[in-house]
Amino acid sequence: MTLTTFLEKARPLSLTARASIALHITEAYFRKIGLKHALVDEFFEHLWQHPLKTEPKEFSLWESERGDLVDFGLTDDLPDDLDELLPQLPIDEAQLFAVVEAPVEILWGNFFSDNDDETAFDYLQFSLNLAEKEGFIFPKIELYADSLFADNNGWGNPISEHTRDLWRTEGKVS
Repeated sequence: MTLTTFLEKARPLSLTARASIALHITEAYFRKIGLKHALVDEFFEHLWQHPLKTEPKEFSLWESERGDLVDFGLTDDLPDDLDELLPQLPIDEAQLFAVVEAPVEILWGNFFSDNDDETAFDYLQFSLNLAEKEGFIFPKIELYADSLFADNNGWGNPISEHTRDLWRTEGKVS
């Protein structure tokens, strides 16, 4: 599927679905460049819990446990442990920030304000452009077809743990 076609099919998707796609691309990119660290594992594990947080109390606790790499994606400093790894990787801090920022801002950029369809879509497009540049095969967009921006104020209808697990395993970018 071409980037243009994928973007057309992704346009109606929810913020949750867009963040999941961007997260898959971030995961694939980190695998490709060899970025492995406990903070990275924590980042992915934390963000993959988001689709299951439907109650305000659950969300508040989840959001408060966001971790250093999420904070970096929200313009905080790069965690020291990753700063030490960076010279060994084919990426600089600004590039790393952009890759981390996409899935983070699709979510956090919409948590505490009016949901911004265009900006969230721009972050998804950044991730998809990266995927195309790196030669990744796009995720299976059909998995996300029932999670629409038109539902639940942009977040899509709540999904089950089973659906989240399908998104996480079947939606991988290769």
